Amino acid sequence: MNHIEDKFSVLLPILDRKDIIKGFPKALESIFNNSLIPDQVVVTIDGEVSSDSRKLIEKFQNQYLLDLLWIPQKVGLDKALNLGLLECRNEIIFRADGDDINLRDRFKLQLQYLLDGFDLVGSNIDEYNEQGEYISTKKVPLSDKDISRNIIFRNPINHMTVGFKKSKVMQVGGYPELFLKGDYGLWIKLKAADMKFINLNLSLVKATTGKRMIKDRGGLEYIKSEYCLQVFLLRNGFGNIFISLIIFLLRSFLFILPVRVKYFFYINFLRTVNKS
Repeated sequence: MNHIEDKFSVLLPILDRKDIIKGFPKALESIFNNSLIPDQVVVTIDGEVSSDSRKLIEKFQNQYLLDLLWIPQKVGLDKALNLGLLECRNEIIFRADGDDINLRDRFKLQLQYLLDGFDLVGSNIDEYNEQGEYISTKKVPLSDKDISRNIIFRNPINHMTVGFKKSKVMQVGGYPELFLKGDYGLWIKLKAADMKFINLNLSLVKATTGKRMIKDRGGLEYIKSEYCLQVFLLRNGFGNIFISLIIFLLRSFLFILPVRVKYFFYINFLRTVNKS
């Protein structure tokens, strides 16, 4: 990257959770083995970590010259991301997750869209279980028009695939503190401000999910989160009370289903399984 407009930062939030710390080395490797290398990688560490985790993180700080932001007390993902945004020195920022693998040409393929006038770019993801076995593909609407149309009904962006312009995100006040839905809330704020989105019809990230992810998406916390999300959509001019009520009831019902039933629903109705 020889031009200053081509430089970009990667924002990667982590916390001291076993699966994230385990996947952290491969996630970093996939970033620095990309066909375009970031000018800066900002890692936010939310809350206290064990001495072993600290040693591992500091080891990679020295190896990759990471910019570490140690947050002494756990503040939650949304606040951690907003603090990380302030540390990013480039206009173009890519999000990454601490236990996901970025495909080799991810940044090269997405960067051009941001340079060509889009404010946010994402992609599909391929989902893998904890043993590294392919499960499914999570596809998203592609065009700006389809993203706007679908944002009422379902999160139209895979957060770990996102690249965006820092100035546009700061213009809307950064990530909202929206219970369990901060990423989704940011897309809502950006679309309410008429920002231009696009998703690429490619899977540019291998995401670690599996049944733990499905198990975690349930219970009263998720019902509360869904209520907050529907209120947030309405306040930002999306949908109406009738639609919001129907969506809230349908999702709340899904959240209280047994894990096996939820897993069946996700795989058969909300995902695509490549047979090849």
